[in-house]
Amino acid sequence: MPNLQDEAKAYIESVLGVAAQMTPVPLRVPYTIRDSYKTYELSVPMGNSSAFNMMLLVSRDDIEYPGIVKLQKHIEMVRNVTNQVVVYVCWSLSTQDRRSLIMHQVNFIQPSFQMFIPEMALDLRESFRQRREQSEVAALLPAAQAMLLSCLYSGIPDETYFTTNALLGDLGYSRVTLSKAVDQLVSLGVISPAKSELHWKTYAFNGSPAEVFQKAKKHLRSPVKKRIGITRNAIPMAPGVFIAGETALAKYTMLAEPKQAVWGMSKKVFNDMLALDAFEVVESVDSIEEWVEIWGYPSLTETQYMADTASLFLSLEDNPDERIQIALDELKEQVHWLA
Repeated sequence: MPNLQDEAKAYIESVLGVAAQMTPVPLRVPYTIRDSYKTYELSVPMGNSSAFNMMLLVSRDDIEYPGIVKLQKHIEMVRNVTNQVVVYVCWSLSTQDRRSLIMHQVNFIQPSFQMFIPEMALDLRESFRQRREQSEVAALLPAAQAMLLSCLYSGIPDETYFTTNALLGDLGYSRVTLSKAVDQLVSLGVISPAKSELHWKTYAFNGSPAEVFQKAKKHLRSPVKKRIGITRNAIPMAPGVFIAGETALAKYTMLAEPKQAVWGMSKKVFNDMLALDAFEVVESVDSIEEWVEIWGYPSLTETQYMADTASLFLSLEDNPDERIQIALDELKEQVHWLA
């Protein structure tokens, strides 16, 4: 009987038309994991000298499918140790089991039948081939922008390499979103794959914080998706609400505070605030008391009650008001890599 891991590798190679590299990787995990699975790192070329690395969790021949609950726990243990996308591999799955895995967003490969790896934008069946195309990046995803700026705030690691978890930080994005963000940053030349003694994918920034910011600058966008007039905000310090716009700029610089306060928040927080009757949406310009800006990501400051400087700069840099432009020049001096 052929090796399951070899069949999984051959299946991916036949579907994608590439030559993958597979390496056995012993892990420091509980015996229950080691007794049930073999672990291999599989590196799949994705074009532009980049590769997608995953950890194959290969079911041993005498082990049956453990069920979705146990499998999710096993995958989480391996993910915590490897910091990689984990893919379950087995010979046989029922239709119901495959549906359950897909519903719970669990990566799997059933050689010669089906694979489901959303991090690679793959949900492939036999005789269906799809190469992941890397289109030219016009603008970073809001999540990718947030991850990049967070890393710049915390300081680019002194080490020659870092894992994807360093990009993710405490932002709480999914592994799929993280994978897309990494792809974009690699495509722009902001980060590059780096060799290390670790068994999982590592990267390095291409330059100093100032050089990295300048390289990414033309692909960065205002985090503000929409600006909405409201009555006075009755819960200004609610979780997820932060001072934004000209109000935040006035806090950071010598700019005079605007008469109408500006608040930043996500669309979800905005809807929650409406449900709490914290304010009402105002249609008439003459009746607007304050403003809400719907942001694509949260404030990246430690307190989170004030818009972070870089995102604030990006939200206002196209404002034609000369007073605001002078204040933005003052703001840039407060963060060395913004200047």
